[in-house]
Amino acid sequence: MNRFTRVKPHRIAWAALIINAVVILQGAVVRITGSGAGCGRDWPRCQGEVLPLSHGLATWIEFSHRSLSGVALLAGIWLLLTALKRRRSMPGFATMATLSMAFLLVEALIGAFTVLSGLTGDNVSVERGLLVAFHLLNSLALTGVLALTTLHSYPGQPWPPAWRGRSALKWLMGMGLLAMMLLMFSGGIAAMGNTMFPPESLEAGLAEDFSAQSHPLVRLRILHPFIAIAVGLYLWLSLAWTGLAHPAPQARRYRRLLAWVYALQLLVGTANLALLGPVLLQLLHLALAVTAFMLWTLVTWLTLNAPPLPTAGIRWPWQTQRGTDLHD
Repeated sequence: MNRFTRVKPHRIAWAALIINAVVILQGAVVRITGSGAGCGRDWPRCQGEVLPLSHGLATWIEFSHRSLSGVALLAGIWLLLTALKRRRSMPGFATMATLSMAFLLVEALIGAFTVLSGLTGDNVSVERGLLVAFHLLNSLALTGVLALTTLHSYPGQPWPPAWRGRSALKWLMGMGLLAMMLLMFSGGIAAMGNTMFPPESLEAGLAEDFSAQSHPLVRLRILHPFIAIAVGLYLWLSLAWTGLAHPAPQARRYRRLLAWVYALQLLVGTANLALLGPVLLQLLHLALAVTAFMLWTLVTWLTLNAPPLPTAGIRWPWQTQRGTDLHD
């Protein structure tokens, strides 16, 4: 037991973050391979067994996903207990670890409901598509909070948040978070549309997107690339404005990395569309999306909590007439 309690908090936080990122990618493999019904409608058991040894590949893919999800839950519990022991010296760490645990529990409940309600396998209902998209949103929020938990697992992080009065900047950065969640939701819809009704060619897929006889999830998937471009423009403009008006040195490297990651994500998404979604490209596209959201979460947090710096006479629309900082 002492060996576990002596592990440094940031190592536990990094482990929880990486495990959950892998679980998200593993969930995509379950969807792409059609293995969602591999364990039947049994939960938490699989095919009525604790260890399904005599079943096919689909069962093992789904079972491995459930098993790693269980490991992620245990890592979240370990992280929470570690953070609560340090709640006086590291209050931000304790708060973020508690939020992470809440999202982990929601993640487990959504997974259980998906299986028990039969929204897996050959089910092509709109309800299944929406549930998968909402599941993806919760996974995205979980990784964002885990990124903040990892940040606060290092000593010296300020707490409570110091963004009081920065209403315009909070709106600017908060809208970016909402825009990325909308993008991920539309991506979940598009992914389910492609999984349920895979197009034979790019031309056939585009024709189905605009056909009134197509499934609703198929008609909605065309929105995803347009939302991706719009969100990208918003993020890049926001990064440029905040980089000049409120530099936040702690956020500089995350800001630069986010710009490159999102640009790469758009390129991979375009290739994914043109090549009809090869498995590796789908996984890379999802990994970049999760990474971009975590980076934007960190940029938002660090920018809002950074002390105001002189702007050499630059005045932006959200600045007051009394000074050059971003306070009301």
